[in-house]
Amino acid sequence: MLENYSDEKLMSTFCNPQDINHQRAFEVLYQRHKGPLYRFIKKSINNEQDANELFQDLWFKIINNKQQFDPNKNFTTWAYTIARRLLIDQFRKLGRAGEFTDTDVDAVEINESTLIKQPENEFVAKQMARELNNAISYLPIQQRQTFVMRHESNMSLQQIADVTGQAYEQTKSQYRYAVNKLKRALERLL
Repeated sequence: MLENYSDEKLMSTFCNPQDINHQRAFEVLYQRHKGPLYRFIKKSINNEQDANELFQDLWFKIINNKQQFDPNKNFTTWAYTIARRLLIDQFRKLGRAGEFTDTDVDAVEINESTLIKQPENEFVAKQMARELNNAISYLPIQQRQTFVMRHESNMSLQQIADVTGQAYEQTKSQYRYAVNKLKRALERLL
């Protein structure tokens, strides 16, 4: 039954220790979001050990700050905002905070359906997946995060703008710029 609850309803249940489904609500929420959030962190930081630590820190922050969650707001936006702040702190520790100031804007319109054409066989599909992951890792951090949030979590560009604290048009431009760079990087495979 809890599996059918919205994220926000699950958080409300988790925030109420009197509810008998309190712990199970958290488990459902964790299962629902662990993959996309982990991939977002890992692709942002490109270091598995640091990604694992930040991922654990993220869930500790979610647990410890559960009372600060507003059930009228989107859980995904709240969780990615926390994840992004943890990443910014990590980059500051590593002396790479400047990576978050990328203001590259591209106004080129693209057709997302042409980014990757359907491969004819499994080998080509695996090769394309490796090349795509490699190309994603070379994107500037804000473009990488925008692309990953959009494709790993199916977040809307408005939700991503809310997470990053940017204007919608800036987020839209970052996404387009990322897709354009990825398209160019993968052209030889298409």
